[in-house]
Amino acid sequence: TTNSSFVDFWRDELTTLPDMPDRLLSTKVLCQWKFVPTDLAALQQLPFNAIFDGAKRNTLDAFANDPRAWVHASVQTTLYIMADRILNDFASVDDVYYALPNIHYFPFDMAKFGLKNLQSDAEVYMPIADPSGFITATISRPAKGKF
Repeated sequence: TTNSSFVDFWRDELTTLPDMPDRLLSTKVLCQWKFVPTDLAALQQLPFNAIFDGAKRNTLDAFANDPRAWVHASVQTTLYIMADRILNDFASVDDVYYALPNIHYFPFDMAKFGLKNLQSDAEVYMPIADPSGFITATISRPAKGKF
Protein backbone atom coordinates (compact mmCIF):
# COMPACT_ATOMS: atom_id res chain seq x y z
CA THR A 1 0.00 0.00 0.00
CA THR A 2 1.01 3.61 -0.44
CA ASN A 3 -0.73 4.53 2.84
CA SER A 4 -2.65 7.16 0.93
CA SER A 5 -6.26 7.15 -0.18
CA PHE A 6 -8.86 9.66 -1.26
CA VAL A 7 -12.43 8.39 -1.16
CA ASP A 8 -15.92 9.60 -0.26
CA PHE A 9 -15.13 13.18 -1.25
CA TRP A 10 -17.71 15.75 -2.32
CA ARG A 11 -18.80 15.33 -5.94
CA ASP A 12 -20.67 17.40 -8.48
CA GLU A 13 -21.30 17.24 -12.23
CA LEU A 14 -17.71 18.34 -12.92
CA THR A 15 -16.03 15.64 -10.82
CA THR A 16 -13.79 13.41 -12.93
CA LEU A 17 -11.61 11.66 -10.34
CA PRO A 18 -12.70 8.22 -9.17
CA ASP A 19 -12.43 7.08 -5.56
CA MET A 20 -8.90 5.82 -4.97
CA PRO A 21 -8.65 3.55 -1.91
CA ASP A 22 -4.90 3.23 -2.51
CA ARG A 23 -3.22 5.98 -4.49
CA LEU A 24 0.14 7.55 -5.10
CA LEU A 25 0.26 11.01 -3.55
CA SER A 26 2.57 12.75 -5.97
CA THR A 27 3.41 16.41 -6.40
CA LYS A 28 6.17 18.85 -7.17
CA VAL A 29 6.75 20.98 -4.07
CA LEU A 30 7.33 24.71 -3.98
CA CYS A 31 7.69 26.03 -0.44
CA GLN A 32 8.41 29.62 0.55
CA TRP A 33 8.34 31.32 3.93
CA LYS A 34 8.38 34.91 5.08
CA PHE A 35 10.06 36.67 7.97
CA VAL A 36 9.06 40.06 9.33
CA PRO A 37 12.09 41.09 11.40
CA THR A 38 11.75 44.21 13.50
CA ASP A 39 15.20 45.55 12.64
CA LEU A 40 18.50 44.72 10.93
CA ALA A 41 19.96 43.07 14.03
CA ALA A 42 16.96 40.74 14.26
CA LEU A 43 17.33 39.88 10.57
CA GLN A 44 21.03 39.09 11.01
CA GLN A 45 20.21 36.68 13.87
CA LEU A 46 17.76 34.55 11.87
CA PRO A 47 18.92 30.93 11.52
CA PHE A 48 18.37 30.75 7.76
CA ASN A 49 20.05 27.36 7.23
CA ALA A 50 18.26 25.76 10.17
CA ILE A 51 14.90 27.03 8.90
CA PHE A 52 15.61 25.73 5.38
CA ASP A 53 16.64 22.33 6.76
CA GLY A 54 13.60 22.27 9.06
CA ALA A 55 11.18 23.18 6.26
CA LYS A 56 12.60 20.41 4.08
CA ARG A 57 12.52 17.90 6.96
CA ASN A 58 8.93 18.80 7.91
CA THR A 59 7.77 18.60 4.29
CA LEU A 60 9.29 15.18 3.69
CA ASP A 61 8.29 13.86 7.12
CA ALA A 62 4.64 14.88 6.68
CA PHE A 63 4.48 12.99 3.37
CA ALA A 64 6.25 9.90 4.69
CA ASN A 65 5.45 9.60 8.38
CA ASP A 66 2.40 11.64 9.44
CA PRO A 67 -0.71 9.42 9.33
CA ARG A 68 -2.97 12.51 9.26
CA ALA A 69 -1.66 13.08 5.70
CA TRP A 70 -2.43 9.56 4.48
CA VAL A 71 -5.83 7.96 4.62
CA HIS A 72 -8.70 10.09 3.27
CA ALA A 73 -6.47 13.16 3.35
CA SER A 74 -6.49 15.69 0.59
CA VAL A 75 -3.42 17.44 -0.73
CA GLN A 76 -4.81 20.51 1.06
CA THR A 77 -4.71 18.66 4.39
CA THR A 78 -1.13 17.58 3.78
CA LEU A 79 -0.19 21.16 2.84
CA TYR A 80 -1.67 22.50 6.08
CA ILE A 81 0.12 19.87 8.19
CA MET A 82 3.48 20.73 6.61
CA ALA A 83 3.04 24.50 7.03
CA ASP A 84 1.77 24.16 10.59
CA ARG A 85 4.82 22.12 11.55
CA ILE A 86 7.16 24.80 10.16
CA LEU A 87 5.31 27.57 12.02
CA ASN A 88 5.43 25.56 15.24
CA ASP A 89 9.16 24.86 14.90
CA PHE A 90 10.30 28.36 13.94
CA ALA A 91 8.90 31.38 15.77
CA SER A 92 10.66 33.74 13.35
CA VAL A 93 8.64 32.47 10.36
CA ASP A 94 5.48 34.54 9.89
CA ASP A 95 3.85 32.59 7.07
CA VAL A 96 4.46 29.61 4.83
CA TYR A 97 3.38 29.32 1.18
CA TYR A 98 3.11 25.99 -0.63
CA ALA A 99 2.26 25.20 -4.24
CA LEU A 100 1.49 21.51 -4.75
CA PRO A 101 0.23 20.55 -8.20
CA ASN A 102 -1.55 17.21 -8.32
CA ILE A 103 0.41 14.69 -10.35
CA HIS A 104 -1.89 11.72 -10.78
CA TYR A 105 -0.84 8.12 -11.35
CA PHE A 106 -3.55 5.52 -11.83
CA PRO A 107 -3.27 1.73 -11.97
CA PHE A 108 -2.59 0.56 -15.52
CA ASP A 109 -5.26 -1.81 -16.85
CA MET A 110 -3.32 -4.98 -17.66
CA ALA A 111 -6.38 -7.16 -18.32
CA LYS A 112 -5.44 -7.51 -22.00
CA PHE A 113 -2.28 -9.27 -20.81
CA GLY A 114 -4.28 -11.56 -18.51
CA LEU A 115 -2.99 -9.78 -15.39
CA LYS A 116 -4.86 -8.14 -12.52
CA ASN A 117 -3.62 -4.66 -11.72
CA LEU A 118 -6.61 -2.71 -10.46
CA GLN A 119 -7.38 -1.25 -7.03
CA SER A 120 -5.96 -3.54 -4.32
CA ASP A 121 -3.90 -5.58 -6.82
CA ALA A 122 -2.22 -2.56 -8.39
CA GLU A 123 1.54 -2.64 -8.75
CA VAL A 124 2.00 -0.83 -12.07
CA TYR A 125 0.89 2.80 -12.33
CA MET A 126 0.99 5.25 -15.19
CA PRO A 127 0.98 9.05 -15.12
CA ILE A 128 -2.16 10.79 -16.31
CA ALA A 129 -1.76 13.71 -18.69
CA ASP A 130 -5.24 15.12 -18.03
CA PRO A 131 -5.43 18.44 -16.20
CA SER A 132 -5.22 18.13 -12.45
CA GLY A 133 -5.55 20.46 -9.50
CA PHE A 134 -2.97 23.09 -8.64
CA ILE A 135 -3.21 23.52 -4.89
CA THR A 136 -1.72 26.62 -3.28
CA ALA A 137 -2.12 28.18 0.12
CA THR A 138 -0.44 30.54 2.54
CA ILE A 139 -0.69 29.56 6.19
CA SER A 140 -0.03 32.48 8.53
CA ARG A 141 0.24 33.15 12.20
CA PRO A 142 -2.69 35.02 13.74
CA ALA A 143 -2.34 38.79 13.38
CA LYS A 144 -0.95 40.53 16.44
CA GLY A 145 -3.16 43.57 16.87
CA LYS A 146 -2.52 46.32 19.39
CA PHE A 147 -5.82 47.51 20.78
